Amino acid sequence: MAVINNVFYIIMLITALVLAVVFTIKRSNHADETGLLLKTMASIAFIFLGIVSFRGSAGAKTVFAIPGLIMGLTGDIYLDMKFVYPKSDTIYTFTGFGAFILGHIFYFIFLVRQYGLFGTGLIVALIVGIIAGIGIYLTPGLMKLDYGMFRVISSLYAALLVFITVYAGSLCFSAFTTAKLLFFIGIVLFLISDLILSQIYFGNDRNTPAAAISNHATYYLGQIFIAASIFWI
Repeated sequence: MAVINNVFYIIMLITALVLAVVFTIKRSNHADETGLLLKTMASIAFIFLGIVSFRGSAGAKTVFAIPGLIMGLTGDIYLDMKFVYPKSDTIYTFTGFGAFILGHIFYFIFLVRQYGLFGTGLIVALIVGIIAGIGIYLTPGLMKLDYGMFRVISSLYAALLVFITVYAGSLCFSAFTTAKLLFFIGIVLFLISDLILSQIYFGNDRNTPAAAISNHATYYLGQIFIAASIFWI
């Protein structure tokens, strides 16, 4: 049984990586319905990787990372619709933000249910997250970004993402395991991806092929690391 689980894990890991590369190449050239389909396939792949990882894990106590991955698929599709259907970009952007916020809440629940509540790490993560959210809200001009009506939700989302990242790091370095390290790497890549995405979404003339490639490469690698980490618990 362990051999079968290992084989399925490797197959899904390779599949997720290949689809992520194919989509990233496609999306760097043009945003259209074909790219949206490839994005959906790439996202479904990392969800299945998470499911296979959970089934193959010897110590996973909770499935809450899986709905987190599903919310990633949902949010990513809605955010990409901004470029495919620009006339309806407002509702798609708010919905995408909402899905990612819910996804990170699921990730936090996963960490707490799996590893317990680390009080010191929680306090540090809360402080850093709040500072990051306030900083994002107060300094859009410094970063040459125009959030417009998305300023509040962008700040709240940034605070949550930084909070999860710092908390995952505190768990990893307080009691190191391979699973915690992979999750931490994944969420750091997720954070980098969103920093790039903020430039694409809210900066002037920054939606370049290089930015699109960097954004999607770090995002999909991040989700794949998170999904793959479950196997090592």
